[in-house]
Amino acid sequence: MLADDKNSMTRKISALAGLFAGIAAIAVGCIFLIFALPSLGRPGEFDYVFSQAAGGFLIIQLGLLGIFAAALAWPSSRAERGLLLLGSLFSLCIFAVLAVYREWTACAIIIVIAAITWAALRSREDAAAILFLFAGLFGFPLAQAAITLLPYGWKTWSISGVLFLFGAMLLSFSGHLHRLPLLSSKSSRRWGYILYSLLCLALIVLALSALVYLPGPAGPGTTGALAKSVMDNRPDNELDNNLRATILSPGDARTFPSGESVIFSAASCEKGPCSFQWRSSRDGIIGRNESFQTENLSLGWHNITLAVTNSSGSSDRAFVEIGIAEPWVCGQVDPRPKYYPLDTPCRDIWPDAPERCQEIEVCHPDLDWIVAEAVDCCDGTPLPGSACSDACNRSGGDRKKCRGIFIINSFGPDARYMKGYALFKTCCSGYPECTRMCSSSLAGTCTFMDGYNENVSKLSCRPEEWGVSAWHSDTNMSENSAVLGIFPTHATVNILQTGVCSDYSAALTTMLRKAGYNKSEAFSTTSSAFDLPLVGDHPGHAYNLVLLPGDTKYHIVDTTGNGDGINLGGVPGYFRFTGCFLGMPSQTRIMDWWMGYCNKISPQSYNDDGYARTPEKDKICGCT
Repeated sequence: MLADDKNSMTRKISALAGLFAGIAAIAVGCIFLIFALPSLGRPGEFDYVFSQAAGGFLIIQLGLLGIFAAALAWPSSRAERGLLLLGSLFSLCIFAVLAVYREWTACAIIIVIAAITWAALRSREDAAAILFLFAGLFGFPLAQAAITLLPYGWKTWSISGVLFLFGAMLLSFSGHLHRLPLLSSKSSRRWGYILYSLLCLALIVLALSALVYLPGPAGPGTTGALAKSVMDNRPDNELDNNLRATILSPGDARTFPSGESVIFSAASCEKGPCSFQWRSSRDGIIGRNESFQTENLSLGWHNITLAVTNSSGSSDRAFVEIGIAEPWVCGQVDPRPKYYPLDTPCRDIWPDAPERCQEIEVCHPDLDWIVAEAVDCCDGTPLPGSACSDACNRSGGDRKKCRGIFIINSFGPDARYMKGYALFKTCCSGYPECTRMCSSSLAGTCTFMDGYNENVSKLSCRPEEWGVSAWHSDTNMSENSAVLGIFPTHATVNILQTGVCSDYSAALTTMLRKAGYNKSEAFSTTSSAFDLPLVGDHPGHAYNLVLLPGDTKYHIVDTTGNGDGINLGGVPGYFRFTGCFLGMPSQTRIMDWWMGYCNKISPQSYNDDGYARTPEKDKICGCT
């Protein structure tokens, strides 16, 4: 009789643990479902196998399963029947909803949970322990698959998982607990209960602490794998005749001041004599020699075509695009950059240029190397990472479009030129990402600098400074203040290699402008205030508007924190910022449905030419 009483008490303790675990799981599922409901019906869009909304429903179902197991452990026939009915109705309803939205993976998981429940109930005596064990273990991968906006989404299952597993272990060993020291003797049993209760509580707390601890850095991530080789997009009949037209000079997307001599040079024919013809889209035929130079090209962008014909009549063509600008454009920079826009008012760079020409630093020669990489990629030179292969595959042979997509990908998911989210800038300026997600004590400090380069670690924090006025030196980082506002682009890209949304936006606009996009094709813009989950109101966000060659609508582009970048079918799926999760810095994905890219967009956008009216929503992809 005494053993039965002990067993009954053990089962009730397990039932209470399962009840609390189930409530915690349902709370997590409901909270997450509130934020993720717009994702329903979008499985696989952001690298997961079912939508985040479907994941929220599955987490709730797993919580209900745990509470049902608690009713079995108590035991309570009325509670068993009620919960079995409730769980069955919930499963059927959610299965129907998910099937309508074609969430087949989530539907399969519901069937698996139902099958496990049925199999456990066939072994009535051990059903509660089996269901506790299944819910506790299965919840960790399920939570990670559902909550992909956090790098450690599985940790949200820590409380439920630990309590479920504790309940399973307690039920499994309940028949042997009376053998423990202090429980075998009636005189010491009371102290034994107290001692083992405290030990169990300590074990639960230690397990939770171990699971909740976040070892990951807040800094930048890693780049992708090597890109695939890029082949020339030429007809087969031209590849077989061994005749190749190759332009050695000038390079693609180069800009020259009017009046400067431009050298044109082609590779020699390997077999026999050849004739050469150079044609400009603006000036017609400009030369007929293998190499020559001219100073008489008209202002504007020139599509140069080189046609090479050999003695047998076989021919091949090669193409470059060059710009001829007014002599004063970027004219105060020495050395003058190789790549810069023709339609910019900028003549100089930091620290002597007007503020807009320091922020969108299109005349800076030290940024040329990024455009040169884009040119190499789109001419057929494979580069590390996925940015190049993706740009070539999606550009349809248009070199300007290829350069644009390569640069977007390189600042975005490929993390080639900037990495991570500079939370230290928001902390220094006292913005919500730091003060609400972390601690109010972090406001006014330069915290979370670990994981970035040495230049970042040496920055100061003077909140009273702002933007380019906070940048004083390219060599002594302690003279620069880590505040919000746009730094000079060369500092953001070449020196700090990280930033917040405004830095990513300005850097992308700068590089697209240098790569041949005119003043009406590449903008930075902002959105008004929006709500961040668990944080509250946010003052706004910066991103880009880009018109790619051949498109009639602008694309919203968001590379912040190496996010989604560009979605050619609509708005970006997410951007990333470094916040605090369970008390430690962690990179978080901010989904498009929180942002309101379209309905909160500013009526004005800007670039180095100044402010312009933001295009109407019917002219922006994904906003109609």
